[in-house]
Amino acid sequence: MQTEYYITLFPGATRNKPRFMALAEAILRQVTDLQEVVGAIPAAFSFVSAEGKMLDLLAESVGLSRADTSAGVNCTDAQFREYLAAKLALWGWDGTNEGVPAVLAAGLPGRTENDNGNGTVTVSPGTGLPAPVPAGIRMING
Repeated sequence: MQTEYYITLFPGATRNKPRFMALAEAILRQVTDLQEVVGAIPAAFSFVSAEGKMLDLLAESVGLSRADTSAGVNCTDAQFREYLAAKLALWGWDGTNEGVPAVLAAGLPGRTENDNGNGTVTVSPGTGLPAPVPAGIRMING
């Protein structure tokens, strides 16, 4: 919110006191500036919007690095985000069959699944596998 909005909330009796209003405006400006800074913090510490070194630092905070990916340290921010999304979904998986689609959706957006009825599932990635294939995903040719 703007400082001007808060100033309008003061009663008329104080508005004609210039020193009081100057002090109130100085305090309110600090508060509104702080609100803007605090509002920007979630975006700065989000895997979705972080870039470059900040993305690397966020990944390191959960024990991951670009070197863990199949593309190594040369993977782009977009590829690294896909890898992080897949790993975080895998870590959040409850181990049930019902939870598998959510994990696959994070690791392979646009994929299709086919239950083979024999305890296996065939997953077609749709648009191709992401460049850094998450660990634990095995390709079967044939």
